[in-house]
Amino acid sequence: MDPVIEVRNVSKEYRIGASRSPGRSPRLTEALSDTLRHPIQAMGKTRHSKETFWALRDISFNVEKGEVVGIIGRNGAGKSTLLKVLSQITYPTSGEVVMRGRVGSLLEVGTGFHADLTGRENVYLNGAILGMRKKEIDAKFDDIVKFAEIEKFLDTPVKRYSSGMHLRLAFAVAAHLEPDILIADEVLAVGDQQFQNKCLGKMKAVSQEGRTVIFVSHDMHAIRALCNSGVLLKAGKVAAMGPLESVIEQYASSMEVLDNEYPVKGDGIIINGLDVRQRQVSTGLIDGSLPFEIVVNFELPLAMQKMKLGVSINTALGDELIRTNLSDWEVLNENLDAGKFEAIVQFPERQLVAGNYSIVLSAKKANGIEPLAGHVIERQIGVSNPKGFDINGANDRSRARVILNRVWEIRRL
Repeated sequence: MDPVIEVRNVSKEYRIGASRSPGRSPRLTEALSDTLRHPIQAMGKTRHSKETFWALRDISFNVEKGEVVGIIGRNGAGKSTLLKVLSQITYPTSGEVVMRGRVGSLLEVGTGFHADLTGRENVYLNGAILGMRKKEIDAKFDDIVKFAEIEKFLDTPVKRYSSGMHLRLAFAVAAHLEPDILIADEVLAVGDQQFQNKCLGKMKAVSQEGRTVIFVSHDMHAIRALCNSGVLLKAGKVAAMGPLESVIEQYASSMEVLDNEYPVKGDGIIINGLDVRQRQVSTGLIDGSLPFEIVVNFELPLAMQKMKLGVSINTALGDELIRTNLSDWEVLNENLDAGKFEAIVQFPERQLVAGNYSIVLSAKKANGIEPLAGHVIERQIGVSNPKGFDINGANDRSRARVILNRVWEIRRL
């Protein structure tokens, strides 16, 4: 049996700053708009950009019927571009994609909705776009409305819907109209936790019915819960593909620290690096059910007395979740001589649920107010939780911050 999806040497090139496609004459409205916005260029200078950007380069893989594939990678890796190519929203510059079956796409909230039509009318519109007959949509209509939880607003124009209502209806239509291939991009990133779990359960049900699912997410917990194989993209190319756990491990080990350029120099201290380690391996993606450690490499040009290090872990919204101390940061030593050092602080298991966080570091003198390095050092991390433990009390991201009494271990390098 042929694969449901065949991606053959697909590349996608974008022209950066180009006002229009090469070789195409501008429309009158485009010409007038260009003249008003760029009068100098319009008087004789051409605005064609020769700079190009390859969002995808020579992507090739197959997806079998009933397979659930997670596409992962850092921001800018080409994940969303690939899904747009698969959904035929955009076309590749070279290569080809073969899709065997009806495709249902959920790439952005409300994609394919007409703002002036009601929720009821948009259900039928989306069904028609997917190639469904009215009789087929009628058979699924009640299930769609029940799942979306918009019964009271069914005959209201969707332009009056909140983003959450848009999402619920869009997902309900895409999942219930029985496409052979369901493509979802970060669908779990919007909506409350209850609805996210509902979406995940529905996509599981879709896959168990033998249909194919392509799912993009930064949430490794959701990827692990749903997918059985993975594709890792890096800089528009396939960096790894195959069994999911193997792909996730390669993703974690290849994540680069892009948050700060080191060294960071300050008043009496040089920060040479901020790292996260788990199982003695440097990583940007940690297992939340296991202990981990934060490692700071720093240098003292001169001896310093009673230097303090403080570290906090913040949520994606910037709220401080965990600090190492309450008021005073940990005094590293009565006196540190000049030289290079490594400071390590251990964090116990089950402190962070799945999600994205930032680690913020600052160094101060014992009686000082301003950070020695001039500004805080920040490092992004992702947390996954394949074991699915239940969080309690202070571990909950929605509650007050946790204060941990941690002791730094200092090593001279």
